[in-house]
Amino acid sequence: MRSGMKENTGIWNRNFFLVFIMSLFSSTAAYMTYPLITKYALMIKDDISLASLISGLMSLSGLIVCPFAGAITDSFDHKNILQYSYIFYILVFIGHIFATNIPALMIMRLLAGFSFSINSVTGTVFSTRFIPKEKLAQGMGYAALSNILAQAIGPGLGLRLIELSGYHLTFIAAAVCATISLFIVMILPYKKEERQKTERKKISLSGIFAFEYTDYSFLAAILSISNAWVTTFLALIAEERNILNIGLFFTVNSIAMVILRPLFGQLHDRKGLTFILIPAIICASLSTYLIGTGKTLWMMLAASIFKAIGQGIGTPSLQTEVIRKMDPSRSGVAASTVLIGMHIGNTFGPMLGGRILLNSSYEYMFVSFAIVSAILSFLLMYIRYLIEKRKVD
Repeated sequence: MRSGMKENTGIWNRNFFLVFIMSLFSSTAAYMTYPLITKYALMIKDDISLASLISGLMSLSGLIVCPFAGAITDSFDHKNILQYSYIFYILVFIGHIFATNIPALMIMRLLAGFSFSINSVTGTVFSTRFIPKEKLAQGMGYAALSNILAQAIGPGLGLRLIELSGYHLTFIAAAVCATISLFIVMILPYKKEERQKTERKKISLSGIFAFEYTDYSFLAAILSISNAWVTTFLALIAEERNILNIGLFFTVNSIAMVILRPLFGQLHDRKGLTFILIPAIICASLSTYLIGTGKTLWMMLAASIFKAIGQGIGTPSLQTEVIRKMDPSRSGVAASTVLIGMHIGNTFGPMLGGRILLNSSYEYMFVSFAIVSAILSFLLMYIRYLIEKRKVD
């Protein structure tokens, strides 16, 4: 039983519910600002290439900070880290209001990526303290729903607030959401004897990345590349092929993940990671293939469901498995190891796609990656099988 948990075999206890709400408001704060940053930058300076660069700075900052976020999580008290990072988060959102020139806005986006990365890693580890160990995958599946709901709520809410009263109101609302998360952290029970008793460690390579699970990080990167391509190119593909209402892709994908994540979490707890990864890899490849060849909305919606099983189920399962297998004193680096792979895919995926499209089509790019990603993913699974077999022998 993890420290900080009551003797309760159920998942939805009071404390876990509070952690869920904390994560929901924290993620909503981020997703409220995502879609408006490009427009906000264009309002300051009419340069689309510069605005696109600024839009990606938060992900780039997250990629740089994520490894150290794991080390920080393992070295200090989780509750204190979350409290300080949320205070910083609030100040960053307020700082956006005063970012009236490009250099200031760039700094704010980098700082937003820094604070959100710390929140994500520490928040993931913090939530496991309120989940029964034997139901860890199922519990983390439920916890991940907060991010899905935030993706569904945040962007629309942020854009609506812009229509009502401009950008500043949206940034203030994001700061309010972060404040609610801070308040929840403060009221959650966290007795002195429940805090980590690990010794402070010097920052080392093993303290920022779990090299024994490099294959899982690579696999997360592969799954995230196709996800980044969808986010970047799906609207352009739909326009090129005259597919209307493509926004339904994301709606169906979110609904599918809400339904499937807890179910696959239960299967993960009972059957193990391999039982989850095989269908996840196959579905991820099918999703990528259908997006590459789809000429109708129905094909795209089928791809969105396969994507929910592939990237939407596969990546959280990888993170859960690393956290489960590693010593609790390295829970932070366990969480950040898979997140590093995700950040790599999300940051460099669009750049790779842009390079490929210089000499090919959307169909060639997506179909080729569907095949290559499946081969690489199953190769990584085979490597993991050999590693585990050697441990047994």
